[in-house]
Amino acid sequence: MELFSEKGSPLMLESRHYTTWELIKAYWHSQYKLSAYLFFTIIIFLTIVLVGFDVVFNYWYNYFYDALQAYNMHAAVRLLVFFFILAAFNIVVAVYRYYLSQIFALRWRRWLTEQMIGRWLEKRGYYYLETFDVKTDNPDQRIQDDVNGLISNSISLTVGLVGAVTTFPAFIYILWTLSGVLSIPLGSLGTIHIHGYLVWVGLLYNLIGTLLTFKIGYPLVGLNFEQQQREATFRFSAIDLRSHAEQVALYRGEDHQKSILNFHFFRVLENWYAIILRQKLLLWFTGGFNQAAVLLPLIVALPNYFTKVFLLGGLMQSLRAFGNVQESLSYLVNSYTQIAEWRAISQRLTTFVNHLKEAEMNAEQADHVVFRERPENAIKVKDLTIKTTHDNTLLTAIDENFVHGTNYVIKGESGIGKSTFIRAIAGVWPFASGEVTFPENKRVMYLPQKPYMPIGTLAEAILFPDKKDPELEKNIETVLHDCHLDGLIPRLSEVAHWSEQLSPGEQQRVAFARVLLHKPDWVFLDESTSMLDLANEAHLYKILRERLPDCSVVSVGHHPSVDAFHDQVVNMSKYRHVTRVTA
Repeated sequence: MELFSEKGSPLMLESRHYTTWELIKAYWHSQYKLSAYLFFTIIIFLTIVLVGFDVVFNYWYNYFYDALQAYNMHAAVRLLVFFFILAAFNIVVAVYRYYLSQIFALRWRRWLTEQMIGRWLEKRGYYYLETFDVKTDNPDQRIQDDVNGLISNSISLTVGLVGAVTTFPAFIYILWTLSGVLSIPLGSLGTIHIHGYLVWVGLLYNLIGTLLTFKIGYPLVGLNFEQQQREATFRFSAIDLRSHAEQVALYRGEDHQKSILNFHFFRVLENWYAIILRQKLLLWFTGGFNQAAVLLPLIVALPNYFTKVFLLGGLMQSLRAFGNVQESLSYLVNSYTQIAEWRAISQRLTTFVNHLKEAEMNAEQADHVVFRERPENAIKVKDLTIKTTHDNTLLTAIDENFVHGTNYVIKGESGIGKSTFIRAIAGVWPFASGEVTFPENKRVMYLPQKPYMPIGTLAEAILFPDKKDPELEKNIETVLHDCHLDGLIPRLSEVAHWSEQLSPGEQQRVAFARVLLHKPDWVFLDESTSMLDLANEAHLYKILRERLPDCSVVSVGHHPSVDAFHDQVVNMSKYRHVTRVTA
């Protein structure tokens, strides 16, 4: 049976709100539903078989202890041999149930992780969450840890529930049969006869235990949810320090970062201590509950033993049967901590998916830019208004016509919204309105100030956004030479975190190498040479003109050195929104 496949699953998680149940059942409606039902059926069947083994073991105890009481050595030896055979089969079934449940969890996790990744990347939800949403923390942790936690806990709790449900009727019959009738004399009032009294004692005892467990343990759901958030925030603070290690070192900011890490770690410990206190209360109760459950059946079964309703074997069988019934009825008591953890994990996953929907919906509602395509090889911006995330207007009524064959430089004071203007044209800034017209069948590339360097081989990082392209790969060494990156050629097959391996200037030159590889018709450069010296900056602009004579360049730049490589200046200052103050 296939465990993994190279081809990803089609996206089934739609852009809508989900409950925990809807998130779980999605797998059971996927293309893997037949194998899912097959795995689940086999696991449940093996669970019932294990319950059957417990029933047989229960009767074995009766026969074995009766044989001991009768000093019947031959019967005791035969029963011991039978026990070893039975135990061997029991171990085989238990091992294969574990194995199949883990394989089932592995397949389910693969599918749900693919769905979460696809949903995260769909409709630029990852960008909207990271840039505009303040409610969703650490989506990476939710996809990695919480998906696994949801699936493993769901399978474990379901198997445990099935075991408890099947154990109860199997042993309740045994317990009812062994109980006989308990007679309680009430003097002049007569005598009360209680049939199957061991069953009623077990039911009443576990009902009280379950209700008290829920009352004591309910706060653990919220505490576990909060703990996940605080742990994630603490981990992100440490990752943030790693990502900006050089900046912190140059600023001598170790004490500041230490205070940040200590603050978030204190919040982790604070909530963790609250969990410990609540689990301590729960453990006080469940520990006493389970210990009392050991002695309780002995106390209530002894009257039948001393009145010779059953022999020693019957007493031992009664104790084990009571223990099995008590364990099945105590399922919620013993599993409450895991249930609380499962609930917290499921809440984190559903809030992640639902916040994705909210972020996409908010972006869609805020975005009023109409994008069109025309045969004319020009990019036209008409009546474009750009706002901030707080609905403050940055630029208004922008009317510009970028004609192919002409290179443009966008100017304006810092903070006016030049980079946001590029984002709006690219369609990733939703807080805007107006009309943007692109030429048909023409390729446009956008280079941000800080290029993205994906983890992988250097060749894959240079090919980004493509990963494999034999035609482009043949030209990698040439474009690296053109961009003064000859020293990277021997490292093309090396796998590394290239954002940490390469200097900011090298990364900006890699971005130019990507442009030379992909040969777009238009390229927007958002301060893409800000980390370069003047000589390298001039060289890269000259290379663009020489190697890509049919590519029009639109640059955002502050440095006057950039002006010489462009034909026209677009001054954003004339579109600045001026707030009128009325007296």
